[in-house]
Amino acid sequence: MKVRKTLILCFFMVSCALPALTVQAAATRPHRTAAAVAAARHDAPDLIEQIKLPFERFTLPNGLTVIVYPDHSVPKVLVSVTYRVGSKDEPQGKTGFAHLFEHMMFQETENRKGEYFKKLLDDGAIDVNGNTTTDRTRYYEVVPTRELDLALWMESDRMQYLPGAIDLKALDGQRAVVKNEKRQRETPESAARSAAYTTALYPKGHPYDHAPIGSMQDLDNASVADARSWFDNYYGAGNAILLLAGDIDPVTAREKVARYFKDVRPGKRVQEIKRWVPVLGEGKQLHFFGKSGTIQLERTWPVPTGDEREGTLLQMFASAIAGAPQLALNQALVENDGPALGVSASFGDASVNGTFSIGVDVKPGAEIAEIDRRIDAVMAKLLRDGPDPVVLRQNFAIKDKSLLASLENPQSVGGLLEAGELIAGDPLLFKVGRRWEKEATPFEIAAVARKWLSRPYLAVRTDPEPKTQPAIAGSVDRHQPPVATAVTSSSRPFPTIERATLANGARLVVVHRPRLPLVSVALQFATGQMIDHRYPRGLSTHTFGSLFEGSQRYPHGALEARMRDLGIFPGTGSGDRRCTLSFASDTAGLGAGIDLVTEVLREPLFPQKKIDEYIARVDQTFDAYESNPANAQSALFNSALWGRDHPYGWIDTRAEAKKVSRDEMLAFYRNELAPANLTAYFVGDITLEKARTLLEQHLGNWHVDAKPAATIATAPARPTGVRVVLIDVPGAEQSNILAGRLIEPWEARRTMAEQLANSALGESFTSRINMTVREEKGWSYGMYSHLGGSVQSQRTFYVSGAVQTDNTADAIREIVKEIGAFTHDRPLTSAELDGQKTAVLNRMETGLSSNAAYLGAMLDADTRGMPLDYVTGVPDIVRGISLDEARKVAAETFRTDDFVWSISGDLRRIEPAIRALGLGPVEVQDVYGRRLR
Repeated sequence: MKVRKTLILCFFMVSCALPALTVQAAATRPHRTAAAVAAARHDAPDLIEQIKLPFERFTLPNGLTVIVYPDHSVPKVLVSVTYRVGSKDEPQGKTGFAHLFEHMMFQETENRKGEYFKKLLDDGAIDVNGNTTTDRTRYYEVVPTRELDLALWMESDRMQYLPGAIDLKALDGQRAVVKNEKRQRETPESAARSAAYTTALYPKGHPYDHAPIGSMQDLDNASVADARSWFDNYYGAGNAILLLAGDIDPVTAREKVARYFKDVRPGKRVQEIKRWVPVLGEGKQLHFFGKSGTIQLERTWPVPTGDEREGTLLQMFASAIAGAPQLALNQALVENDGPALGVSASFGDASVNGTFSIGVDVKPGAEIAEIDRRIDAVMAKLLRDGPDPVVLRQNFAIKDKSLLASLENPQSVGGLLEAGELIAGDPLLFKVGRRWEKEATPFEIAAVARKWLSRPYLAVRTDPEPKTQPAIAGSVDRHQPPVATAVTSSSRPFPTIERATLANGARLVVVHRPRLPLVSVALQFATGQMIDHRYPRGLSTHTFGSLFEGSQRYPHGALEARMRDLGIFPGTGSGDRRCTLSFASDTAGLGAGIDLVTEVLREPLFPQKKIDEYIARVDQTFDAYESNPANAQSALFNSALWGRDHPYGWIDTRAEAKKVSRDEMLAFYRNELAPANLTAYFVGDITLEKARTLLEQHLGNWHVDAKPAATIATAPARPTGVRVVLIDVPGAEQSNILAGRLIEPWEARRTMAEQLANSALGESFTSRINMTVREEKGWSYGMYSHLGGSVQSQRTFYVSGAVQTDNTADAIREIVKEIGAFTHDRPLTSAELDGQKTAVLNRMETGLSSNAAYLGAMLDADTRGMPLDYVTGVPDIVRGISLDEARKVAAETFRTDDFVWSISGDLRRIEPAIRALGLGPVEVQDVYGRRLR
């Protein structure tokens, strides 16, 4: 039996809600020997093996495989249909067809008019989408339980009755969308690099000898007959897996599935190449140039798939040799002033073969030959002795904790079961691979690594594009050649919220949710960029982001090792008025987790070495920024909209970025992070008293005398007066449009009315702007309008997306036209408003399903200055908004007469037509907002 973990993980939806489990956790002390590690693994209670997933699998007479995973925690169901077909099944001359047909499946059928998205979303679906890989095509929707019948009817209808509605108009429409997607994902340079890489790694005729997105020529050549043939060959019940995960029981599922899929034909099973690991007879080398600011090196070996034991052991090998300071390749290349900025090892998985890669980000000035020598030396030792057994134990424990957390979400559990069925006909396949990992020894891993990684490999070097200067027209006299001279000699309802105040003045908030032995924690400080004290720009972000560079007890390297040992990985975030440190833990490890996090908070090192390394990378970062002008679009837009000297309009420079000072960081840390502005949030399997005890113990006497500066309001915008900012990207196949205006500050009811109206205007897939520019005109892969997230300042209403170069001015006209019609002759309709209300209410009904979701809701409410359970009152606001109210707000908010436009593209082709639109004062600017013309 075989298991492919990477493919299994790609079915996961992060975060995650299993029926309440009762498990016993046991602490084990780490030991250094492989034998002790193996013994500890086998002696400790195996929580994952003890978990029983109450799924049911059955097959209809037409061959449709069905998996049902019941979980009634929230009233929603994941409906997923996976077809055993991907780009590997495309014949020569039909590249990209699997993905193109994925798009066709969202069009009309013989029984249903209109797009698939629209019917489901209008009737309450929470999420609808599909995706194509080399190996399979998957379609899914998350629907309220009451809409399950509709979803099953829709899926079964397109599985049987799509061909009658396939015509040239539908094909041409989706062909244009896919080509725009290809343009958006690829530049001619990146496509050329990808093609060269694929050709070097895979022989002609291998299923992976081309990219899933396909070639423009093959997409253009696709015919209606090709589409119908593809459907007939691959889209039958016998070649599909139907997953139902969530608020559904097996008995009801059997009845509904049998009813709706009874008239679907069996179809054909795919005839496929099952295994083909390419053999490189000799080493190959590729040399590319890209937008990165540093040299990138990569070595890649073709290897077995992850659903074979050897592939699983290679995955273990990759995760144990690079990616953290204490691991072998990091020690040799990055730490102690090594010649690299970073190093990684990865296992890429697919069904026919896998790949093993080592990547290096080279430090400027380092010798490539020395890096190659160090890699060779470390790999020779690893292939002989195998990875550190302690690291293997840590990785195994971390993966188990991640798996346990994922079981909180029925969609994640369903994804695991569905992946196992797809790979080997065994929904519980993930347990097989886990057993291989549990039983593997360093010696066995080394033996497999030697077998595959001692072979020839593909080496790729990517250098930064050379800096060049544009030609200076007229600088050389071309009228006649010079005369030779003579030769001379010389860059849902809310659970109870409990509160307390600690002795040091810090506030504590606890939501007790003992459903699983998990706890989510956030330590939030009321500080940030907008406070009543002048610090260098970005200092709060840099300081908070550097907390985990080391502490007195855990210097750099030791801290990373301790986090891996505990299986917790804290994150930091900083904003205008809030800075947050958060992490999640199982209940048994919470005390150790709090001890670690508060140790870092009490005694951070802010190592000068790390600051120096950051400053040393500034030039490479700005080189990359300057070499790709499209990266500056958002900054130039904000600068024109808010003003060059406004906090939201400032454009970073090299000089500013290099002003990072350890003394300033320490000053911010000592003065602005204190109990006086701290609120600690705990959500999960913990009580108020336990949380209070932990914090009193670890933060009781910390910074008690500090008096943090108060937060302040955002200054009013000071627009520059430039209405159109143009950014030249020579040779660009698409133009990026970012345009918008300032609107009223956040207020609960008005903002919700704006949100409901905007979803119909431009935010959702089926919105008016996107349907016009993408579907009707075929100019773009997607064009959407958005509302900025600021809560204590003016906000933004803006439109963004990429369009074909030659249709840039046309797209701008359509955007202006659609927004104008929405507030005048074609205003928001009752049906549109009701549909968006339903969508918002459905999301809110099912959104609070995890500790992280409750924690996020409270942090958001605090940021908005609302009660912590504010989210529970939002549905009443939604229901109370009338059509007249939504139309009135829309008319006030959605205007283009004062839009600022930021457009990047090939100005040689687009500038004259944009200037002719008469949008207002136009400037061509460089990446720092300096006027070029």
